[in-house]
Amino acid sequence: MMRTAETDSVSGVEDVAAMMDKVDLNESVATEVETSPQDERHYHSYKLSNSLHCLLISDKTTDKASAAMDVRVGHLCDPDDVKGLAHFCEHMLFMGTEKYPDENDYNVYLNANGGSSNAYTDMESTNYYFDVNADKLEGALDRFAQFFISPLFNESSTSREMQAVDSEHCKNLQSDFWRLFQLYKSLAKSSHPFSKFGSGNIQTLKDEPVAKGVDIRSELLTFYKTYYSANIMKLVVLGKQSIDELKLMVDMYFKGIPNQNLSVPHFPGEPYGKAELAKRLSVMPVSEVRTLEMHFPIREIETLYQSKPTRYISHLVGHEGFGSILQLLKDLGYANELSAGEMRSCSDWSSFGISIDLTDEGLESVEDVVVIVFAYLNMLKRSGPQRWIHDETSTVASCSFRFLSKRSPINYTCALASNMQLYPPCHILSGPYKIYQYNPQAIVECLECLTPQNMLLTVMSKKFEGETKNKEPWYSTEYTMEDIGDDLIKRCEEASVEDKFIANRLHFPEQNDMIATDFTLKSVPNFPKDEPRLLLDNSSARLWYKPDNVFDMPKLNVICLLQTPFTNESPKSFVSSFLWVSILQEQCTSFTYLASMASLHCSFVSSKNGIEVSVSGYNHKVEILMQRIVNAMIDLPTKLTNEVFERIKDKVSKQYQNISFLQPYQHAIYGADICLEDMKWSISEKKQALKDISMEDIIYFSKCLMKQFFLEMLIHGNVSPDEAKKISSTILEMLKPSTLHPSSKSSCSTRVIRLNSGNDYIHSFEEFNKENTNSCILNIYQIKPIPHSDLIDNATLSLLHHLIKEPFFDELRTKDQLGYLVHTSIKTNGDNVKSLLCLIQSDAYDPIYMDERIEAFLEGFRNRLVDMGKEEFQDNVEAVVASLLEKVCIG
Repeated sequence: MMRTAETDSVSGVEDVAAMMDKVDLNESVATEVETSPQDERHYHSYKLSNSLHCLLISDKTTDKASAAMDVRVGHLCDPDDVKGLAHFCEHMLFMGTEKYPDENDYNVYLNANGGSSNAYTDMESTNYYFDVNADKLEGALDRFAQFFISPLFNESSTSREMQAVDSEHCKNLQSDFWRLFQLYKSLAKSSHPFSKFGSGNIQTLKDEPVAKGVDIRSELLTFYKTYYSANIMKLVVLGKQSIDELKLMVDMYFKGIPNQNLSVPHFPGEPYGKAELAKRLSVMPVSEVRTLEMHFPIREIETLYQSKPTRYISHLVGHEGFGSILQLLKDLGYANELSAGEMRSCSDWSSFGISIDLTDEGLESVEDVVVIVFAYLNMLKRSGPQRWIHDETSTVASCSFRFLSKRSPINYTCALASNMQLYPPCHILSGPYKIYQYNPQAIVECLECLTPQNMLLTVMSKKFEGETKNKEPWYSTEYTMEDIGDDLIKRCEEASVEDKFIANRLHFPEQNDMIATDFTLKSVPNFPKDEPRLLLDNSSARLWYKPDNVFDMPKLNVICLLQTPFTNESPKSFVSSFLWVSILQEQCTSFTYLASMASLHCSFVSSKNGIEVSVSGYNHKVEILMQRIVNAMIDLPTKLTNEVFERIKDKVSKQYQNISFLQPYQHAIYGADICLEDMKWSISEKKQALKDISMEDIIYFSKCLMKQFFLEMLIHGNVSPDEAKKISSTILEMLKPSTLHPSSKSSCSTRVIRLNSGNDYIHSFEEFNKENTNSCILNIYQIKPIPHSDLIDNATLSLLHHLIKEPFFDELRTKDQLGYLVHTSIKTNGDNVKSLLCLIQSDAYDPIYMDERIEAFLEGFRNRLVDMGKEEFQDNVEAVVASLLEKVCIG
């Protein structure tokens, strides 16, 4: 579904400055775009003469420029006799154009200038996007525009890239996500395009067309000429140039895209009718999951973006606090997690879904779980929409947009190009966030669709092994489908929160006391912008502090490390730590969920160095949340029940089992780490330790942890030095830890095995998942320990990787088609042992052959490096320097 590449070489780029006097900047009428008050970038929305809708973003502070094009055609438009053609077309646009005929010219240009690119094909859209160093935008735009003007679709590229599509499909064959998605598609009406197989493979792109006498290149050209029209494309360009300069570039390079005045493709009708609904699916998964899914087809909701009725419903159904569906299911021992919301959203229909992670007891009581859900839904219908709940969610949504953090340019342009297909120009930025109006009728209309007669009920579990009756054709997913049954339908229709076994334990949530109302910015003058300052350093704690003197947001990040050797002394201590964190998360849910609904997020992580607690969001309520978390840590031993312990232990057991069903490349990385790192526990060691751990062990672990640790903190954001000290002192005063001996701190570091120069070390093992047909080779070329302070060696290694990654991908993936996943990176083991990592995952070649090809590539690369000219080498040096200096955005 995705094509990944990274990418420079400037040739044939026209001089924009020379064109300044030739272009009329007022040739089209611009539309004002609603922006966040905190957003200092400049926006310009307009149409080119060929009806291409463009959004230009001028950001003088950016280090990276980016662009994205969203074409309103996806795999729902695939011809019936060539399934996967839209996806295949996406791949082929990267394979050279008339102006730049070399297959990897685009990628070479981007890579040499610190850039990257990607694309995806969805049901109704195909999205292409890239980023590049800010001063190299014009050359990238020139090459990018040619995708949509004159792609080559060469015969040789066509036959090779089929293999890439097939490898991508093979990679996903053992993915429960892809298997279930295609099962829902295959069970839809055959007359509706949603039923199509959108990924494509060798069978649909080669074997079947050849058997029918269909020329696939001819089909590609026809598809491209039919649907790739400027008037159904949306372009976003972000750069540090002014709007006028960006507009000159866009007009120059994109005006040549043909406009065929197409209507946006629509697919009237519904994919599921009465014959397809009120069904129960029993599905055999690949991994160890026990999942209940309830899918309800509803009307299209894209035109309801101003009121967002499904957000109101998902907020209530997916709530995790007191009175929620999930809280009751947990109390009954039926479930661990629940999520709710739009499962699919198309231009002509949508789907609302509820997904529940069941326990074994819940799996045996599926009908009771379904009845509990309908008792809550019936309560919502009978009570009608609540204005105060709308107002609460609307307030949080408005604040989210008002104080929107910057995203990385490539993620931002990709998302905005997609938004442009869904929202009017004025709401391209705000549309996904804000709730503009209260529309109770729309809420009622959507709620009325949530009935047992309008439901697909799916249960996934290994318990169905050997009992299923059907097999889905594309992924071979085994399943049984039967009617839900009149008895269950009647129970669902009559379900009430007053039923005896529910006993009024379902109700509307309490008002959210974690919503911020104070957004006052705090000034800390004369503080350096680049580095944090040490405010506290003693035997109990170290506090690092940095105010937000860059973004001016009323937000705060608090990162705490409770440093202790207790979390990784043995497999038992490691698993105990992981269990403890999972139980803490469970016991905090009632208030952390409310906080998350108010854009105040927290996380708990067990690491080799101790327990990490992080809180981020609006600073107004951060201290309250931190106090509640610390209280929960203190109370954990006394509030832990055997029922909760056994449920969490079972959940962790399933997580460990599911490691066997990860991708082979993930298993290869895991295998390498086990070989190289001391105190790195194998999954079999963790499983055995988990079996032996009792609730008493967790209580003892908790008391040891709370008794002795060293607190390391970083507080960054809208906070004064005194307030930062107060947060740290509050934690220490509440927990009262004794001092951790200095030797215990040093024991947290990881020792790494040194690989002797000139020797080859081989660790080979069978793929854990016998059904996965992919193999993987992972080569680690260990260099040496390189501390962060060693700027020269770190920079040299960054340059070496930069020079290798594009030709490695081009030769072994694009040309040789060894596999879909072809990857290089810099790997760090322990604290600072650096290596160059080369990885290939393939469904067609064995690891020994792939290793030979990697070694042959590296030998050829050495020669290429020796022959590289000074100018080309210097261009690459400058690209690495730019990437090292790049300001990193989160998002």
